[in-house]
Amino acid sequence: MAIPFYAKNYQKEAVANALEIFRYAEKQLKFAETETDKTNITAHNGCILLEAPTGSGKTRMAGMIAEDFSRVQMRMDNAKVVWFWFTPFKGLVEQTASALRRDFHSLRIRNLQNERRTGDIASGDMFVTTWASVATSNKDSRRLRKDGDIGLGLDNFIPALRTLGFRIGVVVDEAHHGFTKAKEAVSLYLNVLQPDFTLLTTATPDDSDVEKFKDAVGIAEVYRIRVSRKDAVDAGLIKDGIKSVAYLAPAEQQHLVDFALTALGDAWQIHNAIKAQLADNGINLVPLMLVQVGNSDKAVEVARGQLARLGVPEEAIAWYTADDPNDDLLTVAIDERKEVLIFKVAVALGFDAPRAFTLVSMRGAQDTNFGIQVVGRILRTHALLQAPAMARKLPELLRFGYAFLADAENQTGLTSAGEKINTIQTELSNICPFAMVVQVAGENRVQVVYDGQPSLLPQETVAPAWQYRGENDTSTTPITPANNPLLSGFILPELTLEGQTTGEEGVKTVSNVLVGFQRFMLREGVQNRFETEEVPLATNELVACIAASFPMDERVLATAFRRNVTIQRRQIEIFQGNEQLEKIQAKLSDVDIAKRGQSVLFDAHHIDPRDLFKALLGRMEREYEQRGYDKAETELHRSLFLILATFPSLVRKTIKQCLAKYRKVVPAQKLPEYIEAIAGVKKSRLNGYGIMPQDLNNPERQFAEMLDADMSGTVEWWLRNEQQKAHSIGIVMPNGYRYYPDFIVKVQGRKRGGGILLVEIKGNHILNGDDTLDKVIAEHKNYGAPLMLLHEQDSKRFMTVRHNERTDKNQADQIFRVENMPEY
Repeated sequence: MAIPFYAKNYQKEAVANALEIFRYAEKQLKFAETETDKTNITAHNGCILLEAPTGSGKTRMAGMIAEDFSRVQMRMDNAKVVWFWFTPFKGLVEQTASALRRDFHSLRIRNLQNERRTGDIASGDMFVTTWASVATSNKDSRRLRKDGDIGLGLDNFIPALRTLGFRIGVVVDEAHHGFTKAKEAVSLYLNVLQPDFTLLTTATPDDSDVEKFKDAVGIAEVYRIRVSRKDAVDAGLIKDGIKSVAYLAPAEQQHLVDFALTALGDAWQIHNAIKAQLADNGINLVPLMLVQVGNSDKAVEVARGQLARLGVPEEAIAWYTADDPNDDLLTVAIDERKEVLIFKVAVALGFDAPRAFTLVSMRGAQDTNFGIQVVGRILRTHALLQAPAMARKLPELLRFGYAFLADAENQTGLTSAGEKINTIQTELSNICPFAMVVQVAGENRVQVVYDGQPSLLPQETVAPAWQYRGENDTSTTPITPANNPLLSGFILPELTLEGQTTGEEGVKTVSNVLVGFQRFMLREGVQNRFETEEVPLATNELVACIAASFPMDERVLATAFRRNVTIQRRQIEIFQGNEQLEKIQAKLSDVDIAKRGQSVLFDAHHIDPRDLFKALLGRMEREYEQRGYDKAETELHRSLFLILATFPSLVRKTIKQCLAKYRKVVPAQKLPEYIEAIAGVKKSRLNGYGIMPQDLNNPERQFAEMLDADMSGTVEWWLRNEQQKAHSIGIVMPNGYRYYPDFIVKVQGRKRGGGILLVEIKGNHILNGDDTLDKVIAEHKNYGAPLMLLHEQDSKRFMTVRHNERTDKNQADQIFRVENMPEY
């Protein structure tokens, strides 16, 4: 049985204020004699913005305004109005229409698809739809805009209504989702509807959105009526507050904790406590728990599995996504056999569930709009608990909503949402006659009021020129020689080859050197062959070494038995800002542990991860046997993954140690006898080919110039160590990839490696990238550790780099000096 609707005092005050504004405008319209005058009245006195938090009754207040203003028999300054109510989402159309039918019997809810006959229209008729359904180019929209057997097209229907003396009213529900981004919607508003009265409603006011609306549709003034959260709380329509719960874990443990299962577990526990308290207080209501999942295809399936692990009966779970609408949202909202509703982000904005007390969010987002969506789902108070006298008697548990966040970063979105909602303070709007009717030379004229005084000359309000540029806009055409002949003289001709000829059948024969290029020979005295490292093709011995060397001591093995991890639970009441912290035991995520453990096995790209897993598993079995542990195979798998996930650095360290033992040093191929470069290439004093390589970046070029400038005799010659060339020097890294330092430098007086020093240049922005961290500790078996230099852009100097084992970070050490190279 439906509970009757009784307007609250703050709702009555807001409605009376809005009616006063619209009635003033209607009086002016009755005296207006020209279309320009009517446009001025509408632009200055025909638009109201109603700002109120979710659950405070915006739909009901808007319905009261439309109903009372359309009752022409009640007051002479009421209007004969046909209304068009636009919801932001299709899913809200039926929900809004049902609420209006239930509460407002003087409003006739009509179907825009098949009820566009002027002979059957009366004041107070209301068409509920979306902008998308009437202002797009799809088939249904085109049908609405054309005359047919079922009625006039919308473009002719509106003028016909005006001919019959009807005003046009528009309600834009949830106006913060605004239609100003869509050119079709703005065009429909401006050119077809041309409403005399516009009522905007929003739970999340934004001054910039209001200004965009005014600019887009030519509205000069918007009256703002505000309702505070406190008014709605005092009236018992919304809960006292929202308690947001997030989970914090140390960085090294975050990938092990099952935050989703922890949040679901806490939410289900609170849900059952609320259910029990409702029963204890004699309130015949089963609460609803909402679960908002992410966008992955299996998100709903995963959530259902986790809920089953927590003991939630399968028949009590409903779910809805745009792709798989298994359950109807409006039905679930009232069907008390369903205690959990899983939904995807796509419908987070489009349904009302007054039974909801708890919400679990798996979605990753931090913005305020996300927070307002979450708050709106659980802020409403169910009708059975709305009486103010009842609200005062309710225990604290029933006076709040609870949001459990699997991603702690989302909490900032909720707290900022609370702050934004709190900024709405109750405020009514005084009528200011921005446009008023005066007599000029015996004629009624509408004058715009400035600083309380009407102007003596007519003032026209002209809608702004509004241009829409969509994603597929092609107004900007790339400039090319084809469309700009001025560029044709700057296009380089095709490269031709030296000695190029054309045979009788057009077949080209070429020599070896391109026209404009020159050969540069390897200088005498420059070493033409080096040694490079490689991983042996057979990895059996390497894998055995890793398994035997991995440190499975008591500390490491103890990790394998962990089921929980200690984390912090942070609870914030988003409107008051009260915060509580407590330590809890969170479940470890078997899925995440397995993923993390497997990723560690894949770090060694040159080793088959299956071989490495099998070897480590065998080692663990032997360790368990020696200690008398009895574990099933699946348990052993989990234990090994947990060790790998907890100690990834131990695995990498072991791999590095074994690689150092089993990697091979082999001769690289000889350097090319010559290289080819543009004839005008910059020359180099000490480069092995006598030129400055053209692939150097700025820091590398500055280093090469520093080598060339050495007059101490420290540098004999230098070469560019090209990436992944058969003649280059490579160093095997822990992940199995080979690293090619930027330069090969022959240093006079260097004892190691026959005087060869390898040098790597780094910019500050990549000093501590994963790749750089491995490179700084890499070491060639014969040539030793490469010298890593940091280029400081401001000072243009180079600093030597060292690895800080305590922080596991690279840092600048000393200023680089060429004369110190023998000692590096």
